[in-house]
Amino acid sequence: MKVCFICNPESGSGKITSYLTWIEEEFKKYDHEITLYKTEKKKDAYHQALLTSSYDMVLVAGGDGTLNEVINGVMELEKKPVIAYIPTGTVNDVGHLIGMKKRVKKTIKIILRKPVVKELDICKINDKYFVYVAAAGKFTKSSYDISRKSKKYLGRTAYFLRGSKELFKDYNIPIKVTSNIKVYEETSALILIMNGRRIGGLSLYNLKNKLDDGLMSLRSFKRERFMFLRVMLFFMTGGLYDTRKNRTFRDSYFKIETNEDVSWNIDGEYMGKGSIEVKVVPRAVKFIVNKRKLKRSFVKEK
Repeated sequence: MKVCFICNPESGSGKITSYLTWIEEEFKKYDHEITLYKTEKKKDAYHQALLTSSYDMVLVAGGDGTLNEVINGVMELEKKPVIAYIPTGTVNDVGHLIGMKKRVKKTIKIILRKPVVKELDICKINDKYFVYVAAAGKFTKSSYDISRKSKKYLGRTAYFLRGSKELFKDYNIPIKVTSNIKVYEETSALILIMNGRRIGGLSLYNLKNKLDDGLMSLRSFKRERFMFLRVMLFFMTGGLYDTRKNRTFRDSYFKIETNEDVSWNIDGEYMGKGSIEVKVVPRAVKFIVNKRKLKRSFVKEK
């Protein structure tokens, strides 16, 4: 097997660099041809992923942002390699969703010994792609408006410190939402479009989301008094908390019309501003996953 190893050496604490030689040796033990590529700046992983159509597998070591770059590159290929993922970032939501942990040696063993391959839905938002979440409004800038230095030395605390600055900031986002099943308008403070059951390190275990069911969940929190309390209850109940004014619904397509200055992030990285169209690309990319996550994260095979 021909493997392209895309590694972000600055991800998380940077400890992945001490494992690089060992990883290459392990792959060679299984007669795989592995080529290492280290990223140096943003978009490096994306540009390298564009060159992987001749590979059987892309092994990614990095955080959710690095993986997102790789997915955006791979989605432009006609022949897509299988994705194997070593989560080395600060939060690693995708890693948790597919059962890949930060323990490098254990993750490599899962990848090399009887790997389980599943096809994941990928969501297209305007001309870009995301794996598990797109968001706008309160707290959402916290995921990308942090320096690498802060994330490296403070870990998750860096996100909480940045998020605390948003507590008393007022977000006034007029939206018109069009889906396959309904159309509505409201003024929102936070919008979440979710393809998985985890955001920002918090589990949304009561959502019905599966990574291969062809659907996304949309949750818009109205701009109103006690909005912050409603957000807290939503996460504290694992996504179960609904009210008459704030409900989660699922579809394969959403069009959200809004102001040109509304910023969006995808998989924790800044995407752009303004109105968006989001649709599911069903079972678009093959991932190696931990078999222990099959029941929780994937549709049961008949």
